[in-house]
Amino acid sequence: MKKNKLKGYIYLIISTIIYGLFGIFSRNTSDFGAFSQGAVRYVILCTFLLSLFLLKKVTWKKIERKDVKWFLTWILPASFQPVLTFVAFTHLPVGITYFLLYSTMILGGILSGKIFFHENFNFGKLISLVLVLIGLYLIYRSDITLITSVYVFVALLSGLIVGFWNTLTKKVSGNYPELQMILLDGSSTLSVSLLGLIVVHEVLPPISNVSTWLWIIGFAFSGILSSLFLIKGFKEVEAQVGSLILPMELIFASIFGFVFLGEILKVNVYLGGLLILFAAIVPAYQESYGKTN
Repeated sequence: MKKNKLKGYIYLIISTIIYGLFGIFSRNTSDFGAFSQGAVRYVILCTFLLSLFLLKKVTWKKIERKDVKWFLTWILPASFQPVLTFVAFTHLPVGITYFLLYSTMILGGILSGKIFFHENFNFGKLISLVLVLIGLYLIYRSDITLITSVYVFVALLSGLIVGFWNTLTKKVSGNYPELQMILLDGSSTLSVSLLGLIVVHEVLPPISNVSTWLWIIGFAFSGILSSLFLIKGFKEVEAQVGSLILPMELIFASIFGFVFLGEILKVNVYLGGLLILFAAIVPAYQESYGKTN
């Protein structure tokens, strides 16, 4: 059991490192529109995964009737999330975007735990929610007008959806291949992206823009790997204990933002971010030591 949990921790850390690069991928694929980047990414993702099933590299398992509702609950809201995240990353600093995403991801996890797993909203989780709100205030106190930006709302909504998505994987991940789950999830997101692409008449960048197309290909495969390691990790690690590891994405994202984009966050942003990280640790610490109300 301990060995499996260790593997779960390692999988989640690898996932956070890859997710930490998503802001960089978004910036380097900004020639795409919000829907066209999703459409291209998920065409690549779905084509690759579908080929694995057709070539019998992975065996497809028929979805049981009792699991259909959980797949729909898990997949449908998340279909819009990549578009929301892309928009946020292309209009807000990478570091701040990650802080916003994680603040509502924590809230989403709390709500999902209450609704779907009948978890108690105990004192530790209340402290976490308060710390998130304080952290947000510290991040924006120097420019509180930024909080009214529509892109801030987009980032917050995206994080909330991610919080539910992370948690709900545990409902079905033990019964189906991870790549099958990713393919189903990706197919739904592809449908939304294609519909948006058609409605708003977005134009793809020219093929001659080799750099942008290489980045979007890398973006697609990084999405497969990050989701794969996330699902595998949560199979072995409790949802709340996993929150000890997932916020490490913020650290990697800040490092990548500094190295590749030269972004330097102010002291108040770091302090707010630390509070948000601590907010993720409190309920996980409680569960680890069996202190629940």
